[in-house]
Amino acid sequence: MAEGSAPPRHLFWRLAGFYGAYFLVIGIYMPYWPLWLDAKGLNPVEIGWVLAAAFWIKIAAQPTIARLADWRGRTRRLTTGLMALAAVAFVAISEVEGFWAILIIAGLAATCYQPVLPVMESVVLRHVETHRLDYGRIRLWGSVTFILGTAGIGWWIEGRPAEGLVWIIACGMGLVALSCGLAPERPASIAARRSGGGLLDLFLTSWFLLFLLASALINTSHAVLYGFASLHWRALGHGETLIGLFWAIGVVAEIVLFAVAGRYRDKLGAVPLLMLAALGGAVRWPLLAITENPAGLFALQTLHGLTFGAAHLGTMAFLARSIPPEHSATGQSVYYALVGGVIAGCMFPLAGQLYAGLAGDAFLVMGVLSGLGFLAALGLARLWKPTAT
Repeated sequence: MAEGSAPPRHLFWRLAGFYGAYFLVIGIYMPYWPLWLDAKGLNPVEIGWVLAAAFWIKIAAQPTIARLADWRGRTRRLTTGLMALAAVAFVAISEVEGFWAILIIAGLAATCYQPVLPVMESVVLRHVETHRLDYGRIRLWGSVTFILGTAGIGWWIEGRPAEGLVWIIACGMGLVALSCGLAPERPASIAARRSGGGLLDLFLTSWFLLFLLASALINTSHAVLYGFASLHWRALGHGETLIGLFWAIGVVAEIVLFAVAGRYRDKLGAVPLLMLAALGGAVRWPLLAITENPAGLFALQTLHGLTFGAAHLGTMAFLARSIPPEHSATGQSVYYALVGGVIAGCMFPLAGQLYAGLAGDAFLVMGVLSGLGFLAALGLARLWKPTAT
């Protein structure tokens, strides 16, 4: 049976399986990788640089790999091989000591795993459009496994040394490789083979630049959360199990949004979702700077459904409406390289400096970024006229 004629339910679970495996690893990596780096003796500024390396590498790796995916179309073999190499890199990093060795190998690992998500997002979005699947319901399985990874490892690591985390991450990368091998193929596009023209012109339009600015401000406002929230909450006296639950409750809110957003996404639109995400951050980050008790932190973490969930759905809807199908992987990767590479790569070292100097008050700066993101999204609403799908 051809890929394009696969039964929607069968196809649904093959796509959801990738998200489930990928975000299971992210649920372990994101909250606890800084703890592993801290256990290896790195200071907050060095941790910020190691985190930044994984984002800077996107600038070259993601567009290169995505262009290959658009040209060749063999996404299954490509993504499976990259994730297997990432697993090997994390095995290697477990054997080294010192900032520079960790930084170099972490960068090599990122070269392998960072291009996989935008390539697979292009595969998912293509099949979503072809088979009229609900993207939010596919993506929410990644959120479910993120919770399992975060809460489960939080419980496991309580009272244990953090050194074993890197082996769990390596095994998780291997699981993602397996999920990529089971995912559907995305056929190569003849138009993409002939020319890369048109995509640069799109990215240089005033409204697309404004979208990139709004998205960048909203997404990078999470830098202190992703890099240093676990360290901050531990400094407040909260144990790893409770910290894992703080992360998990935010993703529960994200799951709820993904589950119900499909029926309202077209009514809300891409830009209003971005504006909603920015407003959520303008509330969430300043309050995280001053909140210490668990009940308050649980309440604030539910805003992750807006600051990340609404932003992600708005971004995917915008890209799906803006980027031609024959350039889908390349367009996705350029977006990830710019927003998640250049800008996030600059932001994480700054977040390390902010946390080293301000501790929890570093969240206040993130609140300013969210406010600026809302203004950029408001300007985008005046300029962008979405095309019909």
